Amino acid sequence: MADRDNGGVGGGFLLGLLMGGVGGFVAGMILAPKSGEETRAFILDQSREWRDKADELTSETRQRMATAATEGRRAASQMRDDDGFDDLDLDDEEL
Repeated sequence: MADRDNGGVGGGFLLGLLMGGVGGFVAGMILAPKSGEETRAFILDQSREWRDKADELTSETRQRMATAATEGRRAASQMRDDDGFDDLDLDDEEL
């Protein structure tokens, strides 16, 4: 049998699965037995909830990154003050 190159097959499958899921959701919403006004209101409410959740996650991530940066600066400053960098041999070719 011939050898197969499966380098990009998994990614293509997942992309197709995701696109099919999104397409199915949209088709289901459009063809649902609700009125167009109810469906639009539902989609609008869901999009607001998703936007609020994304804003919340973004805010939390920014806060965590700021905390991590502050801690990193503090650790580097303390190491510099304790002469911890003097022990490092950055010219060593075996590193």
